[in-house]
Amino acid sequence: MTEEEFNRVEFRMVCHLALEDVHMCTYISKDKRLGYCDHTPKNKYGEFKKSYRHWQIDGKVYKTKEKFLEALKDFPTAKKVGLFSI
Repeated sequence: MTEEEFNRVEFRMVCHLALEDVHMCTYISKDKRLGYCDHTPKNKYGEFKKSYRHWQIDGKVYKTKEKFLEALKDFPTAKKVGLFSI
Protein backbone atom coordinates (compact mmCIF):
# COMPACT_ATOMS: atom_id res chain seq x y z
CA MET A 1 0.00 0.00 0.00
CA THR A 2 1.26 3.46 -0.82
CA GLU A 3 1.01 6.58 1.34
CA GLU A 4 -1.65 7.94 -1.03
CA GLU A 5 -3.77 4.81 -0.56
CA PHE A 6 -3.32 5.02 3.20
CA ASN A 7 -4.52 8.64 3.19
CA ARG A 8 -7.81 7.49 1.59
CA VAL A 9 -8.51 4.77 4.16
CA GLU A 10 -11.55 5.49 6.29
CA PHE A 11 -10.95 5.47 10.05
CA ARG A 12 -13.32 5.84 12.98
CA MET A 13 -12.58 6.96 16.49
CA VAL A 14 -12.76 4.07 18.92
CA CYS A 15 -11.36 5.66 22.05
CA HIS A 16 -10.80 9.10 23.58
CA LEU A 17 -9.01 9.48 26.89
CA ALA A 18 -8.58 12.80 28.66
CA LEU A 19 -6.28 12.68 31.67
CA GLU A 20 -4.74 15.44 33.70
CA ASP A 21 -1.43 15.24 31.83
CA VAL A 22 -2.38 13.91 28.36
CA HIS A 23 -5.23 13.57 25.85
CA MET A 24 -5.30 10.54 23.51
CA CYS A 25 -7.54 9.61 20.57
CA THR A 26 -7.38 6.19 18.90
CA TYR A 27 -8.64 5.52 15.37
CA ILE A 28 -9.07 2.13 13.66
CA SER A 29 -9.80 1.19 10.03
CA LYS A 30 -12.91 -0.77 8.99
CA ASP A 31 -11.05 -4.10 8.93
CA LYS A 32 -9.30 -3.29 12.24
CA ARG A 33 -5.83 -3.96 10.80
CA LEU A 34 -4.66 -0.34 10.54
CA GLY A 35 -4.82 2.33 13.18
CA TYR A 36 -3.23 5.37 14.73
CA CYS A 37 -3.24 7.13 18.06
CA ASP A 38 -2.84 10.88 18.59
CA HIS A 39 -1.22 11.95 21.87
CA THR A 40 -1.36 15.52 23.17
CA PRO A 41 0.58 15.97 26.42
CA LYS A 42 0.01 18.84 28.82
CA ASN A 43 2.55 20.67 30.94
CA LYS A 44 2.16 21.22 34.69
CA TYR A 45 0.19 24.43 34.06
CA GLY A 46 -2.44 22.61 31.98
CA GLU A 47 -1.28 24.02 28.64
CA PHE A 48 -1.15 21.65 25.69
CA LYS A 49 2.25 20.77 24.27
CA LYS A 50 3.12 19.48 20.79
CA SER A 51 1.09 16.47 19.67
CA TYR A 52 2.56 13.28 18.27
CA ARG A 53 1.17 10.19 16.54
CA HIS A 54 1.83 6.45 16.73
CA TRP A 55 0.73 4.17 13.88
CA GLN A 56 -0.09 0.47 14.00
CA ILE A 57 -0.40 -2.37 11.51
CA ASP A 58 -1.92 -5.62 12.78
CA GLY A 59 -1.15 -4.59 16.37
CA LYS A 60 2.50 -3.68 15.79
CA VAL A 61 3.19 -0.07 16.80
CA TYR A 62 5.45 2.25 14.79
CA LYS A 63 6.63 5.41 16.53
CA THR A 64 8.09 7.13 13.46
CA LYS A 65 6.34 7.85 10.20
CA GLU A 66 9.34 6.63 8.20
CA LYS A 67 9.26 3.14 9.77
CA PHE A 68 5.49 3.00 9.39
CA LEU A 69 5.64 3.90 5.68
CA GLU A 70 8.34 1.27 5.13
CA ALA A 71 6.13 -1.39 6.75
CA LEU A 72 3.09 -0.12 4.85
CA LYS A 73 4.75 -1.06 1.54
CA ASP A 74 4.27 -4.75 2.43
CA PHE A 75 0.63 -4.29 3.46
CA PRO A 76 -1.94 -5.37 0.82
CA THR A 77 -3.54 -2.56 -1.12
CA ALA A 78 -6.66 -1.04 0.32
CA LYS A 79 -8.70 -2.08 -2.73
CA LYS A 80 -8.03 -5.75 -1.99
CA VAL A 81 -9.01 -5.53 1.67
CA GLY A 82 -12.01 -3.22 1.06
CA LEU A 83 -10.97 -0.28 3.19
CA PHE A 84 -12.30 2.31 0.76
CA SER A 85 -14.25 2.43 -2.47
CA ILE A 86 -13.18 4.23 -5.63
